Amino acid sequence: MNHSGKVDHDDIVRARNVLLASGRRTPREEVDAYRVLTQVSPASYLPLLAGALQRLSYDTSVGKWHPSSLALCEEAVAAARSIDPAETARADVLYRALDSCQRQLYMAG
Repeated sequence: MNHSGKVDHDDIVRARNVLLASGRRTPREEVDAYRVLTQVSPASYLPLLAGALQRLSYDTSVGKWHPSSLALCEEAVAAARSIDPAETARADVLYRALDSCQRQLYMAG
């Protein structure tokens, strides 16, 4: 994304290539791609972004929480809240995001 806040066509193409690539992508790459694509098509990508942020907050390969897991979970909640209230899956996505955020808050004390 450029500094003016607008999404460049090249960024969109790169994000779609990351998601369509046959190789294994990292959770960070997935989140970055969904962040770009939610600006183009929020209805399609906000639920996916919320889920990807939750997955990024916990590194299953190492079995540890990401250092900024609370911030990632809070971003997932914000993404879930941005989903159109008329969307039928909104409640489930928001519930999962709030649940992961609550878990992080309990762990933080």
